[in-house]
Amino acid sequence: MASTETVPKKPQLFEQTSQYRHWRFTQEALEELRTANNKRGVERVLQGLREEAQVDDKSALETRISEATTNLLTPQEEQQLVGYYLQMIVQTIRVYSRIHLLKPEALNNVKATAINFMKRFYLHNVVFDYPPKSIMLTCFYLATKVENSFMKIDDFIRPLQDAESKRGSKIQTKGDDILDLEFVVIQSLQFELAVHYPYRPAYGFFLDMQAHIDDVQLLKAVHDRTHHFIDISLFTDIIFLYQPPQIALGAFKLAAREKDLDIDPYLARRFDARELEVLYPILDDVQDVISGFKNISQKEAQLIDRKLILCRNPEKNPNSKLYKKKVADQADAPYVSDSDSD
Repeated sequence: MASTETVPKKPQLFEQTSQYRHWRFTQEALEELRTANNKRGVERVLQGLREEAQVDDKSALETRISEATTNLLTPQEEQQLVGYYLQMIVQTIRVYSRIHLLKPEALNNVKATAINFMKRFYLHNVVFDYPPKSIMLTCFYLATKVENSFMKIDDFIRPLQDAESKRGSKIQTKGDDILDLEFVVIQSLQFELAVHYPYRPAYGFFLDMQAHIDDVQLLKAVHDRTHHFIDISLFTDIIFLYQPPQIALGAFKLAAREKDLDIDPYLARRFDARELEVLYPILDDVQDVISGFKNISQKEAQLIDRKLILCRNPEKNPNSKLYKKKVADQADAPYVSDSDSD
């Protein structure tokens, strides 16, 4: 007699990944997380200033706290500043490509992984503690390792130092600036370094559509344009909201609409009615988010950066007296081995 028990649906491959299990959120959950992080970050800034007053000029404490309080960044301003440096990842990677430190076939993977790392990092950290420029470079360097494009740290910082010299900058990036933050970043990523992005699913849809769409040249043009929209999606929160194939298909629909190609008949053959009922609202949201995305201008970022200078957490700022004192105290502390503590 045949069993009447329902066979459990086998999870898709992506549903078995750490990205699916630990890095998916609703928009509301993201906003709550960032607001809570911002609030705790503000508390650390004010506490750090009070501690610094004990090793610095106490009479200046009220002025420092007043300056910091006036210039504290909102969660939205934090996101804008991080967003600007996400854009800078793309520009920086282009430099490495031009001087052949990154192979052309590795560009998309390194870019997508570095951006994803940085967005994940700032789900658990705030710019008061870790300004995004240094985190950007650390995420980029870490991404080169993860995506099999490793380079020595001296080779990695050389283009950065060359650019700084041309600008006449007095401060030059050092290898330790990046390496010292590497473990901090990895720890914030929960040691989960595998990243899945929409480029591969988009190519899979492109191949599959060729069996249903006669104009292959038009389809290829749509696929090429899809890459542009996927690039934009990396900067948005939809990478935390939806699965890579869903983002890829939303970008494909946006590109197809732009090129006057109707892919709805393909979708009707590829998915059943119940699946489409769930899928179409997701694709609509993906298209709306990508279409509505706007870059953060350098001027906007500079204004926020100036405010950040006045409200950094001194405990995490290597230039602060509090930070230097704590480092000195740690260096002077007597060494205690594990055996001594037994």
